[in-house]
Amino acid sequence: MSDAQRAEVTYAFFNANKEKILGNLENAAGLFSEVIRKDPNNAAAMYELANIYSEQKKFADAIYFAKGAYQLDKTNSWYILTYTELLQKNKKFTEAATILEKAVADAPTKPDFYYEWASALLYAEKPADAIKVYDKLESQVGITREVTMQKSRIYQRMNKNEKAIEELDKLIALDPKDSQAYGMKAEIYQAMGKKDLALDTYNKILAIDPDNPYVHLSLADFYRNGGEKEKSVEELKKAFLNKELDIGTKISILSSYYSLIEIHPELKPQALEMCQLLVQANANEPLAHTVYGDFLMRDKKWEEAKVEYSKAKELGAKDFLVYNQLMFIYVQLADWKSLLSESAEAMSLFPEQPITYYFNGFANIQNKKYSEAISTLNTGVKLVVDDKRLETNFLSSLGEAYNEIRDFVKSDESFEKALVLDPKDANVMNNYAYFLSERNEKLDRAEQLSKTSNELEPNQSSYEDTYGWIMYKQGKYSDAKIWIEKSLANGSDKSATVLEHYGDVVFHLGDNVKALEYWQKAKAAGDGASDFLERKILEKRIFE
Repeated sequence: MSDAQRAEVTYAFFNANKEKILGNLENAAGLFSEVIRKDPNNAAAMYELANIYSEQKKFADAIYFAKGAYQLDKTNSWYILTYTELLQKNKKFTEAATILEKAVADAPTKPDFYYEWASALLYAEKPADAIKVYDKLESQVGITREVTMQKSRIYQRMNKNEKAIEELDKLIALDPKDSQAYGMKAEIYQAMGKKDLALDTYNKILAIDPDNPYVHLSLADFYRNGGEKEKSVEELKKAFLNKELDIGTKISILSSYYSLIEIHPELKPQALEMCQLLVQANANEPLAHTVYGDFLMRDKKWEEAKVEYSKAKELGAKDFLVYNQLMFIYVQLADWKSLLSESAEAMSLFPEQPITYYFNGFANIQNKKYSEAISTLNTGVKLVVDDKRLETNFLSSLGEAYNEIRDFVKSDESFEKALVLDPKDANVMNNYAYFLSERNEKLDRAEQLSKTSNELEPNQSSYEDTYGWIMYKQGKYSDAKIWIEKSLANGSDKSATVLEHYGDVVFHLGDNVKALEYWQKAKAAGDGASDFLERKILEKRIFE
C-alpha cells in the first residue's frame, strides 16, 4: 500500500476501536470490515471483528475471521487462544487441540497453551492425552496445586483411584497441612470402599486443622452413608456450631430438610435442633432467625415463630417475606391489634404488595373499624394482578365490612362479585348466606348458597350452623335442629353463637327447659352471643 492508503487504513482502524470502546458494536464491525476490504491482510482487524461477532453470538462469522487472523500470524498468542476458544464453543475440540499442540511446540514456555490444550482434549474425551499435556506442563513449571488437583480429578474419572491418590500425595508432600488435598483423598477412599482409610484421613484433617468446619460436613456424609445416623448428626451439629462455616452453606443444608420432612416426619425435631444451632452460632444474622421461623411455622409453633421473625426484624431484616409471615402468624393467634400495626408498617414499606392491604383491612374489621377497613380494602384490591384467590378474599372482606355499616347493597354486590371470580368458594358462600339470614333477607338465595357450601366442604361446623340458622329463619325448626346438632357434634359446642342458636330452635319446638339450658351454656361460653341473651335467660322466653 501507498503511504496514503496505509494512513487511511490506520484512521479507519482507530475509528473502529473507538466505536468498540463506546459499545457501538455494529458501527465498529462495519469499520473493521472496511479496514479488511482496504487491507485484506490486516490480522488485527480480523481478530477484533471475530471478538465482536463472538460477543453477538454469531459464532460462524466469528470463527471465519478468527481463523483468518490465525492464518496470517500463527505465533500471536491472542489469535491462537481466540481461534481455539471459538472452535471449542462449536464443539470442534480435536481441531482446537491440534492447533494448541503446535502452539506448545512453537512456544513451550507459555502455560496458557498447555491449559487450553488439555481442556480441549478433555472435551474431546481424551483424558489420558490431557494427563500427558499436564505432565509436559509440570516439566516446565514444576508441581503446582492447580495442575495436580486437575490430574487427580481426571484419574478419578478414568477410575484410576490409586493414581489420583498419588497426585494428592504430591501436594501433601509439599504442604503436610493441605486439608483440601486430604479431604479429596478421603473421598476417594470412600469411593473405593476403604472406609478405615477414609476415616483415618478425616482424622488427620482434624489434627492439622481442628477449626475446619467442612471436615465435619464430610464426616457427616461419611457416617450417614455408613448407616451411622447418630454419629452423622453429631458431626453436622459440630459444623453448624462452627462460626467459620458460612451461613449460606448452613441454610443450603437446612433447605434439604424441607422435602425430607415430607417423606420422613421423624426428622422434624432434628431440623429444629439444627435451626437452634444455626441461631446460636449466627445470633446476629437476620437470615438465621428467618430460617428458624420458617421451620417453626411449618410445625405450627406460632408463638415461637413470631419470636424469631421479630428478632430478624430487630436485626435489620427488610425482607417482605418476614413481614408477610408475621402477619399470617398474627391471624393464627387472633392477635388483631398486632396484625393492625404490623400490616400498617408493611403497607408503608411495601406499598406495591396488595396482601399488606388485605391484612390491614382484615385487622380493621376484627377491631370493628369498618370504615377504615373499607378504605384500605378498596385501595388494595386495585393492586391485585392475576390472583383470583386474593381478589376473592378482598371482595369477601368488603362484603363483611359493608354489611357491618349496614350498606347492604354494596355488601351484596361485593359478595356476588367474589362468587363470580370463584363460584366454588365455600367460605364466601357461608359468610354471605349468614349475613342474609341475619338480615332476614333473600332467604332462598341464602339457603342455596349455604346448601352448596356444605356440599363442597361437609362436616364444617360453622357451615352447618349457618344452614340450620337459615332453616330457623324460614320457620323450618325441625330441620334447623338437625343441622345445628350436626354443628355442635363437629366442634362448635363451645361457641356462644351456636349454643344460643340451638336454644332458640328448641324453644320454638316447645322444649323450654332445654332452651334455657343452652342459653345458659351460651352465656358461659363468652363472646359471640346476641344482645338478647340475658333477657332470654331472665324471662325464659325468646327475644329477637
